[in-house]
Amino acid sequence: MSYTDQQRVDAWDAFLKRWPIEAIQHLTLEEYVNVSNEDTLAYWLEHKTKILGSIRGGDSSKFGIYKRSKNPKGGRAHIQHGEVYSWNKKFGATEQEAFESIKKQLLDVYTFIKTGELEQIESLGISDTLKWKFAFLNQDRDNPVIVGIYQKQMLESATGMTKAPRSKLYRELMQNRGDTDIITYGRQIWSANSTEDEQEAVIIEDEESQLETQINDDNCSTLNAILYGSPGTGKTYSTINHALKIIEPEFYEQHKHDREALKNQFDKQLKANRIGFVTFHQSFSYEDFIEGLRANSDNLGQLTYQIEDGIFKRMCNAAKAKPQLSLSQKRVDIAGKKIWKMSLGNTLGDEGGIYHQCIENNYVLLGYGKNIDFTSCNTRKDVINKYRSENVNIREDKESTDYGVTSVFHFKSEMNIGDLIVISDGNQKFRAIAEVTSDYEYDPYAIENGHYAQKRRVIWHRVYEYSLPAEELFDRSISQMTLYRLRTPTINLDKLQHLLKGNELATKKVIVEPGYQFKGYKVQAITDEEIMIIKPNGSHLPISRSIVHELLNLVRQKIITIKDIADKKVFDRVHIPLEKYLINGYPNVLAPLVEGIINYGIANEVTSNSEKRVLIIDEINRGNIANIFGELITLIEPSKRAGGKESLTVKLPYSKEPFSVPSNLYIIGTMNTADKSLAQLDIALRRRFKFIEMMPDYTVLKDIKVDEINISKMLETINKRIELLYDREHTIGHSFLLPLKTESTIEKLAEIFELEIIPLLEEYFFEDWERVSQVLGDHLKPNKSDLRFINEKFSEEEIELLLGDELDKHGIQRFERNNKALSQPQAYIGIYNPNAETTE
Repeated sequence: MSYTDQQRVDAWDAFLKRWPIEAIQHLTLEEYVNVSNEDTLAYWLEHKTKILGSIRGGDSSKFGIYKRSKNPKGGRAHIQHGEVYSWNKKFGATEQEAFESIKKQLLDVYTFIKTGELEQIESLGISDTLKWKFAFLNQDRDNPVIVGIYQKQMLESATGMTKAPRSKLYRELMQNRGDTDIITYGRQIWSANSTEDEQEAVIIEDEESQLETQINDDNCSTLNAILYGSPGTGKTYSTINHALKIIEPEFYEQHKHDREALKNQFDKQLKANRIGFVTFHQSFSYEDFIEGLRANSDNLGQLTYQIEDGIFKRMCNAAKAKPQLSLSQKRVDIAGKKIWKMSLGNTLGDEGGIYHQCIENNYVLLGYGKNIDFTSCNTRKDVINKYRSENVNIREDKESTDYGVTSVFHFKSEMNIGDLIVISDGNQKFRAIAEVTSDYEYDPYAIENGHYAQKRRVIWHRVYEYSLPAEELFDRSISQMTLYRLRTPTINLDKLQHLLKGNELATKKVIVEPGYQFKGYKVQAITDEEIMIIKPNGSHLPISRSIVHELLNLVRQKIITIKDIADKKVFDRVHIPLEKYLINGYPNVLAPLVEGIINYGIANEVTSNSEKRVLIIDEINRGNIANIFGELITLIEPSKRAGGKESLTVKLPYSKEPFSVPSNLYIIGTMNTADKSLAQLDIALRRRFKFIEMMPDYTVLKDIKVDEINISKMLETINKRIELLYDREHTIGHSFLLPLKTESTIEKLAEIFELEIIPLLEEYFFEDWERVSQVLGDHLKPNKSDLRFINEKFSEEEIELLLGDELDKHGIQRFERNNKALSQPQAYIGIYNPNAETTE
């Protein structure tokens, strides 16, 4: 992929904004390196500024210290391993000592590049790629001293000098720069000293080893992500965008600037159980999240305890539920059909086999009616008389309510051929959908004890491997009664029709499926995310479904041909947002694979209810992770999920069911850093999630003006002071001030400060009002000024009068709010420009 010089400038600006010298001075180990965080300094240097000169390749030891995602490698004597980190021994005996040494040298690089002391940078002990990339990004852009090339071989080729230190090579190159922009100059040097084939070779050089890593990283970042930041930065607000990007990417792209449309679609998917939402808190438990026991009363009023699934288990079961149906299955039109809810045996007792017997034999059996033949019964009274003729007592005062009568009458006389039956699994789930195909039959031999002698033949339209949560079909709770008619609003007819939609490949022969072979390669597995290929040498190659889908569309639209894929000419024909090295790296795989799918189809294009799902966990850091996730924390890792290379299954403690986490359930958490910093977060959670930082966005406030007050600049100044006096995790988010967009008045601003911002600062600084006043810039305003938000309550004279002149009065002072300042525009202007004050 080619980039413009403006894109390179933008990347440089973004780096300097994210990593000013103050951020480096206060840099923590977690902010420097972290395998699951794309906002670390190391990640910025290697990936986010790659277009300013690549330092990719090799391993993470180039950063001096790195956080491991797996057991340490052996055989490297210079590397010291800790519990979580590994580091070069020359930097220190402990991980913290090593990090502090590396951090100091980075600060030295910053100092030396500003003064042009390249030889001093050369003498530092951190790796060459690290120090020179960091130096390039921090040099004076108006007066640069080095070019953005970090491979010594390239520098030597460009200068014609060998065995010279990098500092001398850089100086030699810069003498010939003239007035050429430093970015353009670096690109010219690269182009002049490498052929096109050599450049492609550099890109593809390590693709075999990095392809799987990239896919795993992408899965991890997509499957498990946490939006973190200080209060008011829009974390929960942004979960709507992130969720829709996952489950409805096309809709999101079409409406990403229409907030109302996004919110409406989000609510629709929330109602359809495609998205789940839960908030963690201190008392939230495993029983709430996974499964637990709940007391219920049965039809006779007896108290029973049932296992109730928590939201995580329900979402997992819904995500992995795959209907077992024939490829020839057509769409089922529900219009005009009566719908019944029915139970087949007691799922918690010894009648569990009845359900499977019914599935295998294409019928449903009713457990009421004993071993009695009701063939001749047409009315409710007929059923009652038949019971009595068989010596079953039906009390006269209970004739209209006796459930044994009601259920048999419904089953025999009111249920018709063509009606639909939803088979429940307890009162929280359902597991199959059938259509009645026969009249009532009496079959005393269906079950040995004769208690299930009432039969209707059916065709099974959907049978779910894992029972679906009731929310997938019902808008209200379902009863535990064995058989009754379902009506709206209990059942959602739109959801039912969606479950019974047809199979587009009903008449198409499918051969691209597990076992399909081409050109010596073999398809091992197909999931929603990837196609796993076995190479001729036996190794595994995962191919992203998104890549295959993009190529399929281009071929079907006749924009490219199969031959273009095979000849690596895709990017000559069209510009697509895919990595070039992924497409051109495997032409012998992608070309025949795409051709096979076009000619024959692909196995899992059949209708399935297991689309991507998203579970949003708000305030994820407020819950006790160990208590809530329990043994399942390991199962959310991409490689440990169902279908992964190291997939795991556990037995749940209450239901004793085997349980795994599907690969199409995405978890998005939000985390308020004012409650708990990343460093304090449960390490088991940290290493399994990608962390996306949400910082105050001043650009959304730039057009807001209240009586000449620059709202954006005011908030930015407040946050800079908070960073200096506290830390960046306790800054104030932009959303606090967004109401000013629709109500740009001093009264509204005063309300926000009085009720939200000042109380938040009070909490941050533990009622240290002197610090609060410093954040608001009051110390730069005249004492006792009406423009100060916080004033000293007592003058020095009053303190001396109250306490005498012998007592040490240092630090003795009380403060009070000055509500008058809240209505003064000049008080707010004074936060970022105290010299603008003109009146008291």
